[in-house]
Amino acid sequence: MDAFRDIFSLVSILFICTLDGYSMMSYRLPAKKAYLCFGAVSIFCILINSYIAVHMGIEVLTGVILFTIGLPYFALILIITRDKISQTVFSFWLWINIYEIIANSTAFINDHTARNYWFLTAIRLVFLTGYFFLYKRCLQAKHRSVMEKLNVNWWIFSFIPLSFTVLITMVNHFFTGADSGRKYSFLFVIHALMLLVYVLIFYTFKTVHDSMAASQTAEKLKDQIELQKKQYEFLGQKEETERIFRHDARHRDAMLLGCIERGDISGAKDLLCRELSEIENEKNVPMCENPLVNALLAETLARAGKKGIKFTVDATVSRDLSCDEAEFTVMLSNILENSLDAAKTFIKVSIKSLNSQISVNVKNDYSGEIKKDSSGAYLSTKESGSGLGLKSVAAIVKKNGGFLETDDRDGVFTVSATLKN
Repeated sequence: MDAFRDIFSLVSILFICTLDGYSMMSYRLPAKKAYLCFGAVSIFCILINSYIAVHMGIEVLTGVILFTIGLPYFALILIITRDKISQTVFSFWLWINIYEIIANSTAFINDHTARNYWFLTAIRLVFLTGYFFLYKRCLQAKHRSVMEKLNVNWWIFSFIPLSFTVLITMVNHFFTGADSGRKYSFLFVIHALMLLVYVLIFYTFKTVHDSMAASQTAEKLKDQIELQKKQYEFLGQKEETERIFRHDARHRDAMLLGCIERGDISGAKDLLCRELSEIENEKNVPMCENPLVNALLAETLARAGKKGIKFTVDATVSRDLSCDEAEFTVMLSNILENSLDAAKTFIKVSIKSLNSQISVNVKNDYSGEIKKDSSGAYLSTKESGSGLGLKSVAAIVKKNGGFLETDDRDGVFTVSATLKN
């Protein structure tokens, strides 16, 4: 009966602990596959720990459970997590600390009330389940945001939960039996200190993160304003061009009528061919559903035309991008700017949006020699040092989990960038 009780307690608590620990990490695998992996490790842990509980006793299991459960889970998390190893170590030991607070608090409640193993299991399940819903509802988004966006040395911070675990383990080891009162006093002090430290850490992290987020938002708004200004300028230029075109059309129609009246068929034919050519060029203005991308393409087309550069576009871009719109337009603006600076006679642009990713391919011819530094990075043609445009593109691509390729063979420079949602 005792063995059944121990195994039931282990399985039920392990199930809730799996949910709690799983929710604190970020994984490369889809949710279903990640849950299957956790399920397989959970079954392994249940079998190992049940064997220890039945054949060696619950006292032995209590002494080794941190290793017989913690190590298999930690190994799995390291394999499938998207976080850095240092971030994973911090989050894992943070969860260990949380479990230790719940385990010791419920043990204290049980020792001073029912003194019943089933009661202890029940209140631990209640506390662990309550923490799971509290974390999912109030803490998960902030915790994950801090972990992913804050650039700090997580190895240093990992020593904090690890140190608390060592202290709690020492107290539980040295104070047993009649010393349980002193044990709980020490544990209360450690737990209070632990909560205070974590509140201060995450409050500091959140303040820094919010400041960074506000700065990034301001930069995005600035970029969007600049792009919208370019679009308005282009629309104004286009309206002026259309007004001039209508005026010129009346003039050409008068000239055409004069040629017909004089019987100058050759002159009339030349005028018609010139007008049809201009209309065809007007039709080739690149358009897409997204207004910011359209503004960039239209503005680059106008600038390329003034420099005598043939600018062709094949763009399939929906109104709502699958990635961050401001970051994508900044990336595209940098690529087009570099291409326009270097191109001699042509620029070819292809933009394709498919499912959860969007890709950009820009080609242009160039003259002269392309310079690179010792690391292979392209050097700016306008100033000394590395090209800031491509550096900015590379940073945006990396942040969005995409990839960037460049090529400069046969007198043609090619940039291919893909962003993922």
